[in-house]
Amino acid sequence: MTLILTIRAKDGVVVASDAQITTGPVRSTGQKIRKLNDCCLWAASGELALVQRVEEAVEAAPKDQPLRGLRDGLALAVRNSVDQLLRVDFRTQFFQSNPDQLLKLHSGDFVFAEVRECNQSVLHVEVHGTPEWVTDCFATGSGSLFAYALLQRYRNLICEITVEQASLLAYKVIRETIEVGAY
Repeated sequence: MTLILTIRAKDGVVVASDAQITTGPVRSTGQKIRKLNDCCLWAASGELALVQRVEEAVEAAPKDQPLRGLRDGLALAVRNSVDQLLRVDFRTQFFQSNPDQLLKLHSGDFVFAEVRECNQSVLHVEVHGTPEWVTDCFATGSGSLFAYALLQRYRNLICEITVEQASLLAYKVIRETIEVGAY
């Protein structure tokens, strides 16, 4: 199971994840949450080959501006990484007439969370490169349905909790999601 979770608190954003990378043919433990710059973290779920290519693109890109200024560049990094994989994947030829199936060859979901002074931003970039701002809690990965169901219980409280409380909630949701997902 894979799970990346962001919870916006009144004084910041919590980004949390489980510890195993489990989508794609390679299974490994590793960092799902990475530093983008001094104010922003990013995380990814999905196929390891795609995540690695996006990481390389993000590391090479300039990152010294707020997330709002980086949005389109990050979205293009995801899209270009998918394009690169599709060019080298022999399976691509079999799905040329079906774009939905073509995009399913390399799954991935990317989330960027920034806290800058009193401003908090969470950006979600889908595998096809579409960026969208997240204004609520966000979960991605194979455990996301469980996480969203667990978060429903706290929906009315989330806007009022501190980062410390949001951290505890994130731990609880990930732990319970893993327990439920194990069955």
